[in-house]
Amino acid sequence: MKKLIWAAAAGVVLLAVAAVVVSVNLGRIITAAVEAAGPRVLGAPVTLARVTLSPLSGRGTLEGLVIGNPEGFKSASAVRVGSVDIAVRLSSLLTDTIVVERVAVAAPELTWEIGPDGSNLTRLRDNAEHAAAEAGGASAEAKPSAAPAKPSKSLLIEDFSVTGGKVGLAAAALGGRKLSVALPDVHLTNLGGPRRSPAEVAAQALRAVEASARGAAQNAGGKVLDQARSTIMSALGGLLDKPRK
Repeated sequence: MKKLIWAAAAGVVLLAVAAVVVSVNLGRIITAAVEAAGPRVLGAPVTLARVTLSPLSGRGTLEGLVIGNPEGFKSASAVRVGSVDIAVRLSSLLTDTIVVERVAVAAPELTWEIGPDGSNLTRLRDNAEHAAAEAGGASAEAKPSAAPAKPSKSLLIEDFSVTGGKVGLAAAALGGRKLSVALPDVHLTNLGGPRRSPAEVAAQALRAVEASARGAAQNAGGKVLDQARSTIMSALGGLLDKPRK
């Protein structure tokens, strides 16, 4: 009886160790994939500090995600995210379409930098759309080829959300001033699907986030104008109130 108990205990320990090993390896695989594919899709450096993913439930967290800026922009980064909660349907990893049940981005910090050729976030979106077009998929035109291309994995995100974010406005016209406003929340469902590449899904998500950031940045710009107008009017009022000599 004791031997059976010890055998069962040893089995539980081995399973626990195996789960930890698999979880660590999954985290490393995801980190390497994000840091390799991110720059190809976005045209900007991408780093990810840490990934935890349960090999049993498929739930996990991405920590320290930083998306840099495309060439030509000077701010330190375009997007910084402390944590992203994810839930992956593990059984889908063996199918043609990987299903991610939830991607919840919490408290991201975006920088909307305005340059001579547009904004950094718009450039990231354009880069993702270009990568999606090159990857092909359901939205791309069929192109004849001598040999059929090897099918790549498709991606479906059932629920995507961005909450509690901030967007900072950076532009030469602000004279070095730092202006930050709240980023309106974003919530999308069923991003991508069969024959939709990860690049297409990234482009869809970026379109929504970029539109939200654009609105926030425009409001920020309006605040700058209001502040400037208030300063000018106060100065003029002070001049008019002074007694004439």
